[in-house]
Amino acid sequence: MSISFNSILITLLLFFMSLTGAGAVTPNSVRNISAAEWQRLTNDKDLGYAKDVEKEKEVKEEKTGAIAKFFIALFEFFGSTVGEIILWGLVICVVGYIIFKVVTNSESFLFDRRKKKQTPDAATEEPEDITATNWDALLQKAVQQNNLKLAVRYSYMWLLQMLDKRQLIRYSDGKTNYEYYRELEPTPYRQPFRQLSRQYEYANYGNYELSADAYNAYIDQFNSLRKQLAG
Repeated sequence: MSISFNSILITLLLFFMSLTGAGAVTPNSVRNISAAEWQRLTNDKDLGYAKDVEKEKEVKEEKTGAIAKFFIALFEFFGSTVGEIILWGLVICVVGYIIFKVVTNSESFLFDRRKKKQTPDAATEEPEDITATNWDALLQKAVQQNNLKLAVRYSYMWLLQMLDKRQLIRYSDGKTNYEYYRELEPTPYRQPFRQLSRQYEYANYGNYELSADAYNAYIDQFNSLRKQLAG
């Protein structure tokens, strides 16, 4: 029987591998496990922790990237012509609203054109007919009671009564002080009336006590205008 060269070469190669231990399989290198144990091991969550961590990292990176892309897109939009127009429009609206609130909340009668219903003092009944009321007597009574705020109110109502009698204004319960001010435009009483109206607004609608000095300054101007009207 003849032996081929290839057969001899393979035999020698296997012999040398057995001597050097290359590719040798020992009993300790192989573990025989049952199908049930193999299923348990492959289903163990601890074996897949590396993949889970990697997946969680990828999700976080995707979320972070999405947020960054959103803000980048937002900045790019407001950097465009249309975005700048919208942004300036919002700024103008906010500033306009602030100015509107400041103006409408001003206690100066020249800027507050809302019709303020004159509320009588809680302890005093307000006379219904301004033209027939003795405001001078009510004024003196309020001063005696040291109710300076009410005294300012009565004196101002007295002033409106005098102006109405002289037909310088047309009194109406629904009118504002600004409307009376406009009716006095061609007369020399317009500016004194403006000053008294401003002080009356502060005293009657302000949430603070009126000092004696402030009242004296007011009543001096009132008496000066009253004398002009009487003369």
